[in-house]
Amino acid sequence: MGTSARRRCAVGTAALLAGIVVAAALPHLGAAARVSSSVLPDAGAIRAAVDSREGTDASAAGVGKEAHDPSVAARLAALRARPDAYSADAVSDLVPHLPGWGPVDDFNLFAGYVTVDDAAGRALFYVLTEAVGPSAQAAGGEADSEAPLVLWLNGGPGCSSIGGGLMSELGPFYPLPGGRNLQANPHAWNSFAHVLFVESPAFVGFSYSNTTADAIVGDARTAADSRIFLLRFLERFPRFKSTPFYVAGESYAGHYVPNLAWAIVEGNRAAAAGEPKVNLQGFLVGNPWTDAAIDNLGAVDYWWHHALISDQTAQGIRANCNFSRIGPLDPHPAHADAETRDELCDDFCNKAFDELGAINIYEIYADLCDEPFAARKQVAALSWALGGGDGKQAGRSLAASAAAAAAAARTAVRSTVAKTGRTAAAAAGGALSYRESRQRSAVGGPSGDGADPGYDPCVDDEVETWLNLPEVQRALHANQTVKLPWRWTDCTRGIVYSREDLLSSMLPVYQRLLTANLRMLVFSGDVDGIVPVVGTRRWVASLRLKEKAPWRPWNLGGQVGGYVVEYAGLTFATVRGAGHMVPYVQPTRAAHLAKSFLTGRSL
Repeated sequence: MGTSARRRCAVGTAALLAGIVVAAALPHLGAAARVSSSVLPDAGAIRAAVDSREGTDASAAGVGKEAHDPSVAARLAALRARPDAYSADAVSDLVPHLPGWGPVDDFNLFAGYVTVDDAAGRALFYVLTEAVGPSAQAAGGEADSEAPLVLWLNGGPGCSSIGGGLMSELGPFYPLPGGRNLQANPHAWNSFAHVLFVESPAFVGFSYSNTTADAIVGDARTAADSRIFLLRFLERFPRFKSTPFYVAGESYAGHYVPNLAWAIVEGNRAAAAGEPKVNLQGFLVGNPWTDAAIDNLGAVDYWWHHALISDQTAQGIRANCNFSRIGPLDPHPAHADAETRDELCDDFCNKAFDELGAINIYEIYADLCDEPFAARKQVAALSWALGGGDGKQAGRSLAASAAAAAAAARTAVRSTVAKTGRTAAAAAGGALSYRESRQRSAVGGPSGDGADPGYDPCVDDEVETWLNLPEVQRALHANQTVKLPWRWTDCTRGIVYSREDLLSSMLPVYQRLLTANLRMLVFSGDVDGIVPVVGTRRWVASLRLKEKAPWRPWNLGGQVGGYVVEYAGLTFATVRGAGHMVPYVQPTRAAHLAKSFLTGRSL
């Protein structure tokens, strides 16, 4: 069987994190054609549109007709009365009302664009959910003047923090089935923090650039743009200049978060007296892609220890795969004998895919959803990105292959359900709807993973529907100045991310950060099969930190929520029953974990 018809283990988990759609190797820039100048807005048009918005008042820019509502007018007046806290641009970014939700009056919600490169016309889209005010303290919220500011970043690279973090994990609301209405999230992190969500790098979600070459990107520019964003965000919202600031994220944010933290540390050190700084206190990162060799070996060991693959297959992968080079598609092996070794690696990886079967590799004990649309989209996007964008190469990742098998199984089950009824399928041990499976878990059903009832595995479809509603984009001030030539999606096909950055180890960055007097929390959902806890524990151990408090369980609601060990400068914690996206699968435990860390309390 030729290479073009094979699943390749050389396309490993590095590029496949949290929804995961990314790029081809930079030396082969054919994929860049998919972001050609013909599909980008004209540079002059974008600048003219942005300039036309600047200088307008809130009633004309963004807030719109709601400004004539007496209650909204009063809020705008209150914000304008505090120019030391909210600039005119911040006031214009206020979101007083959301379609499918109604008035946003429990907290201040802002959304808009911050330009990070004037010459290139590069701008990042953000949503800010301020912490609930003093009136909510009785319900357990913190006074907003005391809350820290947290920047949340989803991974990919290429996936949206708006679609992920805000709308399906830790934001104030979730979409209801159908994607037109919202429901409250009782575990929203803005009950104890101001939470900022940014779509980064450019071309992710609503973020854009009018420079085609900006679609070719890596860790360095992503971190630099994020730091510039923060400095300009603090100009827009001066109330946060002295607020304790933390960076948070998951998955490929295992690169984004420490790289940004170090960029801030260096920027603060280089700033002259009187120049702006970011009041960085620390960071928290979940199931982080950190070191290719350690994380990939950890995945194989996790599969074997959880009885997902055979002894022979595990041994074959360990013996024949170069884990440090498993990442995006590598059609030209670097070693003289690597082609033969890659063929053997592929053979054993293919066998592992078959042995894994139709499971959700991101949460290995979850029942399958009988609605395959989201999985089909994810697999198609992965195949596009990792196959060079033309569909002619069959190179795929460990995650994509597993997800494809799961999608095929769901399609078959869906057909069975259509013919025989959902109850019969469940009785026969088939896949349940997401909501049904979670409800059964909550009452001691077969899943038994403790996830909150109502957790929706098909939420990506609902989020995409809601964020593409014209009235929603108007309310969020998104895609209004110039109509972007793409539909909002959770993970983009429009960037080419540096392969070498995907494969690079973050351990040297951690070593530098440990000298910066920051607080760090690394956490892992313990049923993630993509970046499992096994590899994370190994790379944390490799830092050789002094242990301050030994391994112990932490509890919530009379149950073990996970386990924790404290080192000098870094805390490592697990979250029991959580998959790759911890706040998505275990929102109660995730919120408790984050609040404890941000308030300086031990678990």
